[in-house]
Amino acid sequence: MKTERQKEWIRGVNIGGWLVLERYITPYLFVVTDCDVIGNFHYFDNQIDAPPSSDPNYKQMTIDTLHNDCKPVDPLPIDEWTLSSSFQDRDVLKRYLNVHYENFVKKEDLVTLKESGITHLRVPLSHWILGDISDEEPYVQADGWKYFVRIVDWAREIGLQIYGDLHTAPGSQNSFDNSGHLGKKMTCDGWDSWDDDSMVGNSQLPRNVERTIEILNKITARIASDGLTDVVKGFGILNEPAGDCNMDIVRKYYDIGLDIVWNNMGRETKVYVGDMFDSARWNDGFWADKSYSGTFLDSHLYQSFESSTRALSPKQHIALVCQRDHVDVVDCCYNYGKPTGIGRIFTEWSASYDQSVGDQVPTLISGIVKNGTADRFDRELSQERKDFLRNFVSAQMVSYEAVVPGESAGWFYWNFKMEGGAFAEWDYLRGCSEGWIPPLPSPKIPMQDIVGTCYDILATTDDNMKAIDQIPSPSESTSSNQGSVIDDDVVLSHGDNLVKDSQGNWELRQKNWHRDTFTIANVFEIIVPLAIVACMILYYRKRRRNYYMNIDDLELTKEDLKHVDTALGSLDSDV
Repeated sequence: MKTERQKEWIRGVNIGGWLVLERYITPYLFVVTDCDVIGNFHYFDNQIDAPPSSDPNYKQMTIDTLHNDCKPVDPLPIDEWTLSSSFQDRDVLKRYLNVHYENFVKKEDLVTLKESGITHLRVPLSHWILGDISDEEPYVQADGWKYFVRIVDWAREIGLQIYGDLHTAPGSQNSFDNSGHLGKKMTCDGWDSWDDDSMVGNSQLPRNVERTIEILNKITARIASDGLTDVVKGFGILNEPAGDCNMDIVRKYYDIGLDIVWNNMGRETKVYVGDMFDSARWNDGFWADKSYSGTFLDSHLYQSFESSTRALSPKQHIALVCQRDHVDVVDCCYNYGKPTGIGRIFTEWSASYDQSVGDQVPTLISGIVKNGTADRFDRELSQERKDFLRNFVSAQMVSYEAVVPGESAGWFYWNFKMEGGAFAEWDYLRGCSEGWIPPLPSPKIPMQDIVGTCYDILATTDDNMKAIDQIPSPSESTSSNQGSVIDDDVVLSHGDNLVKDSQGNWELRQKNWHRDTFTIANVFEIIVPLAIVACMILYYRKRRRNYYMNIDDLELTKEDLKHVDTALGSLDSDV
């Protein structure tokens, strides 16, 4: 039964890979050539951010041109830092970026998203978007802010709200490529470490943290002065700080950042903060007071970044959402009763479940370099995969809306679209067109009323392994983490240990041996241990008979015979 609530859930998508570049979203953009760096831009077939072919400045990149006249730079860039470093001429770099800003996001994309039921857009912003660039940073201030204002204008016209997000920070808060500068491992050291400059004067925080505070102040003040607060209703003050960030520094930054956003954009502005990949760390009364209402602890939940989860069956992937991800949803902030302050939000998740992004990007790029086409660009999804994706997406929507305990504001899918088919599961617009993104109801109607509970979805999921295409395969090496050990009973049983009670509620099945629950699995639980014990008894008894049969052949004293008899008696008692 559809029941409208007073509460309205946020159902959004991310506009990722646009104002902050990410190689797996737009791989062609990262195949920079020696023609590009001098301003002689060429565009590949199917390049998603290329100008229309009717544009007088459009030049097609052919294989012959790529291999002879416009060769890729060496090394090719892997993030925005190295892409920017590929251009010696700063004006040429600005032009290169502006073409991308102009063409990657289209107004019709937003119209389609609105028609699908999307209510919000989350727009990642760089820390250099207004020109705050240090001498050692290679970034440039292109026209990113102009295009941010354009998407706000479009959203106003179409009826969408926007949440801005400070996605990068000086020094990098996590060493991810989405921070602007990819490092060798996830760490916060570049952002929260003290250096000699930080120790000068009355510095209360590391230099890069103080600089981030100044940047946050400039961006949010500019949102207000440009008259954008009627559409920009929320702001994330730092995306994905790494788990090794100094908690005292992060909390102090969050306190200062909250005051800045509310002072510049108004007290009604929603403010969300990253959980450092562990929501339970914040379940200590952080921002629990009612004076913090309108704030949210943000979690990002993915299954494809760990090799241990990529190997699961379809039902196990759903069960992991119902179990492990549900724990993340409720781990904060409920230990002290229903909070009147901070709530929960989930601004990143996707339909990707069995394929590693990091392991495939080099192959995508090499495909472009060799033959002008990204690897698996025309990839199609099987019907079995689409059927599973719809359930996987639905289960996550239900879990992240968290009707019970009811403190989640909603979710944002990553990403609104992708270039090519290699990472189709990250492409919301494609999911809508192919039917594996379900239609969204009114924001006042929870998805649970439409598709059932997470356990309902689990029960109806086909555990067909044709829906699994693990990349890399288990026999291949991977750049991703192994991940935590999966020991949840519901996941391990593929959901078979769940049963509905007389009221229609799901509960864990109690083991019993009545005929109606006596399954093949039960048989194995009984027979296999008994068979092992029986074999052991037969084996040892046979050994005992053999010992007595051959004893006459042995030259033993009476004392020796006593020891043999004692040993055999002990063997019998052990069995």
